Amino acid sequence: MRFIFVRHGKTHFNEINLTQGWCDSPLSKVGIRQVESISKQLEQYQIDKAYTSPLGRAVQTSNIILSKKEVEPIYEERFKEVNFGILEGISTELVRKLNIESPNWLEDLDMDYRPYEGEDIHDVISKHHDALQEIIEDCNEKDTVLIVGHGCSLYGFIKSLLPQQSFKFPNNASAMIVDYSNGNFKLEQILDPII
Repeated sequence: MRFIFVRHGKTHFNEINLTQGWCDSPLSKVGIRQVESISKQLEQYQIDKAYTSPLGRAVQTSNIILSKKEVEPIYEERFKEVNFGILEGISTELVRKLNIESPNWLEDLDMDYRPYEGEDIHDVISKHHDALQEIIEDCNEKDTVLIVGHGCSLYGFIKSLLPQQSFKFPNNASAMIVDYSNGNFKLEQILDPII
């Protein structure tokens, strides 16, 4: 089985550095071009099933990728981004000054927004695992499955699937191709949009 994990394209909030978890903004012109680029690169893959976070930016991304495929995306609540609570929509620079995330969160995954009415990243990763397990049980071993999600949640989730492999935080519209067999995950390739 193969998984193609894609982060949504760049949004208006990404461009002006506003914190964006469950709050949403549409893809920007650059974001649309990014997704069109990654969609072209993914044409070589037969996509058998597709799942997306129900947040608009992820849905928009999945719709562009699937526009030439005969697959409809299934909305999966558990693939949503971390909820940043009352800090949603605030400048990322101001949020950084609160030191909620550890300075090394990309390694230690120490990110807990519960004191701000949000979520801890580990709870979000756990939801992703539950959803993925159901998908694995519902698919056959030759399927290629597209999953469209978000930066922080996808990074933490994939890091938990591939603890021995190093990779950087996914760019907007990046695709991570991950092979799954006999209970093991292996990173095959990372594709970045070319614009």
